[in-house]
Amino acid sequence: MTINKLEDLEAWQEARKLCKGIYIITRDYPRSEEYNLKKHMRESSRGTAANIGEGFGRYYFKENLRFYGIAKGCLDEVRSDLYISSDVGYINSKILEKFIKQVNTVEAKINGLINNSLTQMKKYSTSMKSKRNNN
Repeated sequence: MTINKLEDLEAWQEARKLCKGIYIITRDYPRSEEYNLKKHMRESSRGTAANIGEGFGRYYFKENLRFYGIAKGCLDEVRSDLYISSDVGYINSKILEKFIKQVNTVEAKINGLINNSLTQMKKYSTSMKSKRNNN
């Protein structure tokens, strides 16, 4: 499948689904968490999708990698917050398991983007070295 725009990118699609789910489950969090755990989970899940988008939109491989790395960091914040949510009784183990699976799916997709960017960067570097040597 050819990827021409952000909407074609599976990593972004999956991160968007995760973000929507986080918004849904955090609706029932206590009011005391409005500016704490609830806000952080929403920001981190949004940050995951947003940084995938920003990385995809960047021209240089190093920039792609930088933003994909930030997306992974945001995703790990979501993962940690899900466990904390379970620990304090805001979500049950079944919901935790469902969301951790989603997190793992997004992580695998981001890893694919990172690996692809690294591969493309190496190809480009090899191509540029070859051109310099031929001149």
